Amino acid sequence: MRLFFALWPSQGVRAQFHDWARMAHADCGGRVLRADTLHLTLVFLGEVDPARLGTLLTLMQRTPITPGTLTFDQIGFWSDRKIVWASAAHVPDSLHATRDALLSQWQAAGGHIEAQGFRPHVTLLRHARCAPADPNPRPLLWTYDTFSLIQSIRTPRGPHYRRLAPTLDEPPGTDNPERTKSPAPTRQYGIVR
Repeated sequence: MRLFFALWPSQGVRAQFHDWARMAHADCGGRVLRADTLHLTLVFLGEVDPARLGTLLTLMQRTPITPGTLTFDQIGFWSDRKIVWASAAHVPDSLHATRDALLSQWQAAGGHIEAQGFRPHVTLLRHARCAPADPNPRPLLWTYDTFSLIQSIRTPRGPHYRRLAPTLDEPPGTDNPERTKSPAPTRQYGIVR
């Protein structure tokens, strides 16, 4: 299974990012990512044996996330990867701490992670040809209080993402109809939203 931990935006935030992607597309070409795929990766785990899911769910339960807000205020371009992305100039230290805790616990549990820096961003376009004309759009606020374990499934039309588990901090009924059916939602495998 190809897995990663991510912040998953609300429908309203996804719609705003998707608007940014469509506007950037006019300048940059490329492929606009589907709104339902937009996210911020905390830790990319890569291929993980399904037998290790229990370990990952335990890590989620042990790893707190301090609620916070990211102010996305810049759009950039990685020419080597032909990606147009949105990012926040400031990332709270607590979000870095959550990421570091996930990394260290996964490695302590025998999980392998290739060396990776943390450049928090939301990918808007792939196969773009240039940077957008306006790198400083009107700021977009994303308030978060949970992170998710996501499975990436490769398809001919691009990746399909399945949210396997939210953290225990998720309020009942928040973007998760299964939450009210089970006292232990992080023990359920499959699509949660």
